[in-house]
Amino acid sequence: MTQAIDQDKLVYLLERTEIVDLVRAERFARDQRDWDGLVGSYVPGAPVRTTWFDGTIEEFAEASRLKMETKGSTAKHWIFPFAPRINGDRALSEAPATIFDRILLDGVEFDVFQYCRFFSRVVRTGAGWRLASFEGIYQRDHYMLLNPEEKLPVDWELVKTLRPSYKFLAYNQIRKGYDVNPELLGDDRPDLLETFYARENEWLETGA
Repeated sequence: MTQAIDQDKLVYLLERTEIVDLVRAERFARDQRDWDGLVGSYVPGAPVRTTWFDGTIEEFAEASRLKMETKGSTAKHWIFPFAPRINGDRALSEAPATIFDRILLDGVEFDVFQYCRFFSRVVRTGAGWRLASFEGIYQRDHYMLLNPEEKLPVDWELVKTLRPSYKFLAYNQIRKGYDVNPELLGDDRPDLLETFYARENEWLETGA
């Protein structure tokens, strides 16, 4: 009995490690402009939704490339430790993360920090585990001036109209010309999260 338990534990640890490595490698590929590596982290056609994008992984990779090349985006991502939930050939990944970027607006430099969680469905394929979705769950964000004697070039009246869980990240995207969805998942909208988690848990249990 002990040997069987140890074998099950070993299998779980190996699968957990593969999924954690996959989640971290996906964001690293995006940050390093490794578009083949980014797309290869997913099953084909997997849906991706962020503050500025809603579409397939293939479309996201191309949109990210254009964003970096034409709009000067230098945002990076840190993924923190997490434990995926695994059920046979399906898993759910919810990884605490930070998005950070250096912004130059109206001659003033400042950093933006977004604290969030990256949520994905994960499926076992013939090539190993792959992501089957990507969704941000936003918590809070803030700005930090490089020179504290300067003044943030921000339209505070506009900021007041934005969701508190991602208002500064949204403001940056609006200034760059993107439309930002006001109904994204965030800790300030428990109603949206309750529905979302119920759907994802049902998928994990049944595949439906």
